[in-house]
Amino acid sequence: MTYREYMRGDEVTLGVAPTGYRYSTDVNDALPVEPESVATQVYESMALGATVTVLHGRDADGNPDPTRLPAFGRAVRELCGDDVLLEYAAEPDAPLGDFLDALDGEPAPDLATVRLGPTQTGYRRVSETSRRDTEQLVDALTDRGITPNVLVTGGADCHELARLREQAVLPDPPVVTVLLGAPSGAVGTPLSLLSVLDAVPDGAHVFVRATGPNQYPLTTLAFFMGAHPMVGMADNLFFDPDTPVERNAQLVRTVAQLAQRSLRSLADIGAASRRLTLPPAVAEGNDVEA
Repeated sequence: MTYREYMRGDEVTLGVAPTGYRYSTDVNDALPVEPESVATQVYESMALGATVTVLHGRDADGNPDPTRLPAFGRAVRELCGDDVLLEYAAEPDAPLGDFLDALDGEPAPDLATVRLGPTQTGYRRVSETSRRDTEQLVDALTDRGITPNVLVTGGADCHELARLREQAVLPDPPVVTVLLGAPSGAVGTPLSLLSVLDAVPDGAHVFVRATGPNQYPLTTLAFFMGAHPMVGMADNLFFDPDTPVERNAQLVRTVAQLAQRSLRSLADIGAASRRLTLPPAVAEGNDVEA
């Protein structure tokens, strides 16, 4: 993941995060919070070139609920088929057991978000994520054939990412998502982005997300640094203070047009799968896929 990749014209993997855990319809009533509406917006984004979607589960009242992830995954699969990769994610203080149960539901995701270290989730609340929790989740994912996507929000996470790499805990090359502007992470500035990207291991497949008005400029900068943009209403609900986003496809379209103007092709689902999914397990002592 370097500027050299941009200059070579390597394909770009475009992702969409249609709904997250931080925002609610009280902020923007166009935010999709039901499985069918999320699936529809993923389908619209897929038509523009998105091949990965990050899903968060929500209950009937729109509140974060990781146990609902399979329902969202099924809705997307029914509408989009296998033309988009599914990534499951949960809020920082979600019980690990609930997340693992969701991973065992149908459909199984292709990727899952792995958080590193403590995360500030409110003015006084901090969710603790121990190294043991992280390693347990990574092991559980690889055992299930699910690619860990390590979420990096700042310098401390970079140190943890390096430690996991040194201990060969992660698949090689790793998949990493850099998120700027998170409550306990690095601020959303170009210098923050360049600093974090510089600390990411060479060869990693790196998505970049940014919150609020930082989303477009920082994902654009990341695009020229050889990284891959991940945009959507999970992180950004307004084009400007007076103009709310109405559909995730609006945000995806801006990045797709950027790629077109820059003479870079968007990766299709086949290319995205080859880069992001784990190879099939092979039975020990046998060359037949398990």
